Amino acid sequence: MGEEKSRVISISHTLTPTKSNSEEEEWRAAMLFIGKGPSATLQFLPEESRALLYAYKSQALDGPCPSGQDGSLAIDRALRVKQEAWGALGDMPKLQAKREFIGLLTQVLPEWKQWCKDHGDLVDKKEEDTDGVSKIVREFLKRISLRANLLWQLEHCCLLLVRAISSYKFQNPQY
Repeated sequence: MGEEKSRVISISHTLTPTKSNSEEEEWRAAMLFIGKGPSATLQFLPEESRALLYAYKSQALDGPCPSGQDGSLAIDRALRVKQEAWGALGDMPKLQAKREFIGLLTQVLPEWKQWCKDHGDLVDKKEEDTDGVSKIVREFLKRISLRANLLWQLEHCCLLLVRAISSYKFQNPQY
């Protein structure tokens, strides 16, 4: 792990000094790309790069890796590698983790910024346009889901009741 720790730190990229607002905008754009961008591109990255992106993002959002999530208990190898990379960051400040994330993302997927320029406004606009409609649709689907769940539960209870009555009649033929 010590060797990996030095490797994690050696991939350090710092952004050119900019205003805090533009760094935050760049971070939001990177999160937009990760969340809404062509997700297939991430799966083809080397495992080490994916682990570091996970580690930097986790560090930036949640701070240091909590004990118990350091990878020692993870059965899945990919998850263990990601958690070990996160743990190796130690007490790295969140702002530095954001910078490292953006630097690494730019190194392994330099086209992410162009994607955000081309599609970022469309994604944001689409979400703004459908926000009111989305709320209505989500509420509608939630209610339908609740009704369907209630109907399934009612049907299940009726089935259990029929089985209980049948069993009782079988055990007590006089009824």
